[in-house]
Amino acid sequence: MQVKKIALAGIAAGILLLAMMIVTGFLINMVMPADISKYAGMRAADDPLMMLFFLYPFVVAFAAAVLFDCMHDSLKGDRTTRGLTFGGLLLVIMTIPSFYVMVTSMTWPLDFYVSTGVWEIIAFPLTGILFARIWNL
Repeated sequence: MQVKKIALAGIAAGILLLAMMIVTGFLINMVMPADISKYAGMRAADDPLMMLFFLYPFVVAFAAAVLFDCMHDSLKGDRTTRGLTFGGLLLVIMTIPSFYVMVTSMTWPLDFYVSTGVWEIIAFPLTGILFARIWNL
């Protein structure tokens, strides 16, 4: 395991994922306005535990960086192709199960699902490309 690359990739991708989550959420909310406080089960914005929500992109990024380190030799093609392939794998292993759980168990507005989907479709391939650059593939 290349701990330094995993750490760098985890931090860099965490920042990328957080930024993309905020930007895509903002843009989707401009097109499909919704009041997040009306979502059932959401904590109040002033609840101290809500700060942990913003760590989610970093948790995903570090887990993905470890996975990339384990499998980067298996990816074929140039840097961009390898990154896009890994991003596609993230979409398959994270987005499909996540959407299944959300659609079958939550009654949240459509904008939530659209925002999450757009974020993951854009951010995961970019994360893969970032990892491929960090690993100098």
